[in-house]
Amino acid sequence: MMGYVLPFRAQPATPSLRLREVAKGGIGEITQWFAANRGARARFRIRVEHLQKIPRTDWNVAQFRKLHEGLAEIKWKCGKKQFRAIGFDFSDSFVMVIGCTHKMNVYDPVECLKTAKRIKGEVENGIRRTIAFTP
Repeated sequence: MMGYVLPFRAQPATPSLRLREVAKGGIGEITQWFAANRGARARFRIRVEHLQKIPRTDWNVAQFRKLHEGLAEIKWKCGKKQFRAIGFDFSDSFVMVIGCTHKMNVYDPVECLKTAKRIKGEVENGIRRTIAFTP
């Protein structure tokens, strides 16, 4: 008995997560932040590789969460700490503006969301520039 075989349908290309970071004096601020958090960078690389394999519509809040005023955060854990890279979508990339930790609904540094909002405006207005980020 032969069964009916469905024809193979090509899946749409998964959009790639392109990362950029805010630069200060030619050096990326997220890169500097990761220099003090090497284990967190390794875990972040794993998170990014995973997110790049699936469409953004399939990302869950344990991986990526929209905040307010156009900001969002990539989320991951390293050890017992929860890390965040806060940024926004700009020119086909996710621009990371600040790195922080998160515990019990409190960000460290405490003012990081306010700082992220300010830097976002500076990037959008051409005051701050961004550079490519490689995890």
